[in-house]
Amino acid sequence: MKINNKNFQDWTEEDLKVLLHNDAYRENNFIDYKVDFAPFKCEDKNKKKEKQAEFRSDVCSFANADGGYIFYGIGEDAGMAGALVGIVLSNPDRFELDRRNELQAIRPVMPEVEFTFVRLNNEKHVVILHIQRGLYKPYITEEPEGDFHFYIRHGNKKQAMSYTEMQNAFLNAAMLAEDIKSFRKARLNDYKEETAHPFALVHLIPATFKNQSDALSMYDLARNRKLIFESLFNGMVRDRPVPNVDGVYFPNFKYEEYDNEHLQIFNNGTVELRMNLYVYGTNKNDSHLKIERWLNTLEFWEELQKLLDDTAEMYKKLNRAVPMYVCVSIYGCKGLWNDEMDRFGMNAPTKVDRNEIVCAPIEIRNILDDEQLAKGKEDSVRMTKYALGIRK
Repeated sequence: MKINNKNFQDWTEEDLKVLLHNDAYRENNFIDYKVDFAPFKCEDKNKKKEKQAEFRSDVCSFANADGGYIFYGIGEDAGMAGALVGIVLSNPDRFELDRRNELQAIRPVMPEVEFTFVRLNNEKHVVILHIQRGLYKPYITEEPEGDFHFYIRHGNKKQAMSYTEMQNAFLNAAMLAEDIKSFRKARLNDYKEETAHPFALVHLIPATFKNQSDALSMYDLARNRKLIFESLFNGMVRDRPVPNVDGVYFPNFKYEEYDNEHLQIFNNGTVELRMNLYVYGTNKNDSHLKIERWLNTLEFWEELQKLLDDTAEMYKKLNRAVPMYVCVSIYGCKGLWNDEMDRFGMNAPTKVDRNEIVCAPIEIRNILDDEQLAKGKEDSVRMTKYALGIRK
């Protein structure tokens, strides 16, 4: 939606006056006016929680429909904007951060929401939320009381979704898992054609990776030094970024003989690392010169955790708190002994039982949350070890 041919991030008080008593901007599927932010008016804790849940439901209703705008600080009269009242904000940045934290309770992921703040002459602000049409609907709020409702925006109000609406939305949501699966399979096949050496392929995929409006030009960000990849991914990047149709990659022309890792950053926010796995042989039986081949994964666990830390730092620079799926695939290791065992003999080594291993995605609800990031690293390492037959 544009006012005076301006996008909502550029609106001023004069632009908002166009909304007043204007039938063209009456409350509808895409517009909602609220004279204040209701949780601010609640002194009672239970009442405040109720209003916060209502705020989340409002956002869900737009995301479950076709997206739209909520204006806080504009009174309405018979569905039309009546007055620029504004709300008192001491710190708009803090207001946005608090609201984003509250929206984390939305499942399956927080919808794409943008904030803008228009300062009025009375020193108050009109707060405008732009909610994108959700890719992974239906969205629902997870309330402690166990009171769950699916809401959708119809006309100038939110209402409970019908059975058919919920069914169709769930079918669409199932596409996220299929999209991730298809993407991983295609990338794994590309690398299988390039090398016969055993390798691990790691993808850190944001839940918004299919949202075209969420894409960024990673090469432009690198060229303008807004993202300094050689600093963010120190040790994984040995040359300047090269643009391609998907984003940027980092060639190792000067170090081809040591080309152990290949990093690519996609414009949709996905981070990909391909890492060769070290294999060595030993003479198990000298009389028959029988060679046993062993897989050394110690370096890989370190790189996997570092990749997660570095990606979180990149998203911090981008100011994007998104759910992230950690996807690990292993190729070419069937029949290799794993080299991680209890040296005191409690656990005997085992052989990898298949050539292609595609681990289930590990979800990190918020890549910028230190606790969730730490748990995501721990879960990713543990589940990949299990997939390789490593028991500790």
